[in-house]
Amino acid sequence: MKNGYLVSDVISAMEEIAPMSIACEWDHVGLMVGDVSEPVEGVLLTLDAVSGSVQEAVNVGANLIISHHPLFFAPVREIDFQTSKGKIIRDLIKNDISLFAAHTNLDKAEKGVNQALAGVIGVSETELVDSVEVGLVGVIKEGPKSLRDFAEDVKEKLGATGFILNTDKDCRISRVFVQGGAFDEDAIPFLKNAGIDCIVTGEMKHHHMLELEELEIPAIICGHEVTERIVLPSVKEQLLHKLPNLPVSIFYGHKW
Repeated sequence: MKNGYLVSDVISAMEEIAPMSIACEWDHVGLMVGDVSEPVEGVLLTLDAVSGSVQEAVNVGANLIISHHPLFFAPVREIDFQTSKGKIIRDLIKNDISLFAAHTNLDKAEKGVNQALAGVIGVSETELVDSVEVGLVGVIKEGPKSLRDFAEDVKEKLGATGFILNTDKDCRISRVFVQGGAFDEDAIPFLKNAGIDCIVTGEMKHHHMLELEELEIPAIICGHEVTERIVLPSVKEQLLHKLPNLPVSIFYGHKW
């Protein structure tokens, strides 16, 4: 053990960064595969536990992957190496790599996904919206902008390849609701009464886009991955603050 840290030490640090107790009730977070008593040679931060991230962990000498999206939601009934998930499980175990997931708890954390998203796109003075479990509302730091100008700013700042708007009307906006990843439709009734000028999110179902258009709430949809990957450098910084000698790498994988 070169740096003196165990998997349990990294999990304890992640618990301070994004407590598992704040994850949504339906979520599955924590240790997915591995042994908390194993020494940690290195950590790989990524959004998804896929074959590419496992191979990257091998390449950089990391034996602990911390992913945003859990590998498991439903109970596992079989591990078939012919399936993509089965291959990932096999490769994790074969290479002695532990896997830990921080999902909606990282979304909601003080320095988590939504705070990182707001910061990157220039939304400040953030606060929670009453009765909305995930997401933040704030104001455009540079002052009110047209919807189309703000959408172009968001695209550029996130490095997105494009965006979708749920309206063809331009308008002046200032108060913005941000929710990285997938939009939660349960928020719609509360956003209607919260004075929201615009929503920035990663993905949204068509009928919810229409519903928001009827409520005259424009939405900028930029892609699930691009609205979440911006948290990875923050997690690295926070981990190194708590565990200074820990080798930490980031794997972004695909960029769509």
